[in-house]
Amino acid sequence: MAQRIHAAGFPLIVYNRTKAKTEPFVAAGATAANSPKEAAAAAEIVLTSLLDDQSILNMMTAGDGVLAGLPAAGVHMSTTTISPAASTRLSELHQEHGSHYVATNVLGRPTSAAAGELAALVAGEPEIISRCHPVLETFTNMIIEVGEHPAAAARMKLTINFFLSGLLESMAEAYVFAEKLGLDKATVQHLMLDQVFPNPALREYAERIRTQYYEDAGATLITGLKDLSLILSEAAAVRAPLPIADIVRDNILQGLARGDDDLDWCVSTEANRIAAGLS
Repeated sequence: MAQRIHAAGFPLIVYNRTKAKTEPFVAAGATAANSPKEAAAAAEIVLTSLLDDQSILNMMTAGDGVLAGLPAAGVHMSTTTISPAASTRLSELHQEHGSHYVATNVLGRPTSAAAGELAALVAGEPEIISRCHPVLETFTNMIIEVGEHPAAAARMKLTINFFLSGLLESMAEAYVFAEKLGLDKATVQHLMLDQVFPNPALREYAERIRTQYYEDAGATLITGLKDLSLILSEAAAVRAPLPIADIVRDNILQGLARGDDDLDWCVSTEANRIAAGLS
């Protein structure tokens, strides 16, 4: 992110607890600060990228921390994945200080940052977010405003990270299942990436589940149970545990117990709403 900001022509002041990490930036023309206070004192916008709640709160409130140097009306964008409570606390600290906080949770790997292709989930005062846009646009290809309360950005990031973690687990289980069955994993990858992910059916399922529309079934719960039973039977034969398949099968059984036999098989997702007390 710092590289992209600097390459766009913004004057850059850098600070890192490990000083050696600032050296490539200094060599490229940036200015190194000796403390967060010193860095913030000369900045209109401060962008932080740290590990967790405690590290960001410590760096904000220390005697040589960001708030000790940040001018009134300055802006702080934090890209750290932190708890909603910590994001709220950061906003309170800035309000007390007279500065502004924009929660700036980013989605993507370092390679995405280097290519300027991160997605930014931002929350804060709309006019302050607008001030940050020129900087945000240097390292993102998507800026999504999720509200004024900073906790909303943290919660959205956690939601998407949960979705990603589920995808990673599904991929892992599919690869292991394929390997146990003696299938070519490169073909599995090709089908996942080039057939399933781009398939319009995936977008349709996302819309159906969001709106809870389960009529006009493409495949019913009965069909889903048949497929999951075949999957789990084959997995048992080769001794390949498939925890996600077990969950899906159980959710399908719950739907059948409710009498949803002829609805689209994505109605099995209602088991999650029931468990959460939403239905």
